[in-house]
Amino acid sequence: MKTLLGHILVPINKLIRYSMILFFTLMVILIFLQIIYRYVLVRPIPWAEEAARYCFIWATFLGASVATKTKGHTSVELIINLVPEKFQRVLNLLGYTISIIFLWFIVKYGYSVSRSILTMKQTSPALQMPMFYAYIGIPLGAAAMALNYLYVFLEEIENYKSNYPKKREISIGGVEEGLQKEDLLREEK
Repeated sequence: MKTLLGHILVPINKLIRYSMILFFTLMVILIFLQIIYRYVLVRPIPWAEEAARYCFIWATFLGASVATKTKGHTSVELIINLVPEKFQRVLNLLGYTISIIFLWFIVKYGYSVSRSILTMKQTSPALQMPMFYAYIGIPLGAAAMALNYLYVFLEEIENYKSNYPKKREISIGGVEEGLQKEDLLREEK
């Protein structure tokens, strides 16, 4: 199941990464143009701030799903480091399970809210764009994050059964450097 999920997630995460680049690029361009038009030309673009905000929402929720796969999210490991390694894996699995359940609620209720906004035909103030497009990024990002958490969960179970954790590339500052977790631990000593 992990292999199948991994094959499904590769193109999805690749599409998400390219979408993040697109949304961040659009956001920077829109904010730059807004600054030029507002302070140099003294003719602000009324919709630029709103469009940049929606680009930021989409990039954030989509980016969170990619960070899940690379274990790039911030975590407090104080308690986990105090228990034996066998229990550390159990605590990690418990954390992944709680995260998947929480994300399922975000998907369920986020989709429900998005759908009700679509039926009410609510539009954004400046762009006059249906608000559905702004809100649907939240459940889509949460769904992608839940799938990535499921993959990491299955990988952790596989490592638990084999009792030899595989080396895993980790993300540093959001950029994959190809460093192995074991290499970083060795450098710290």
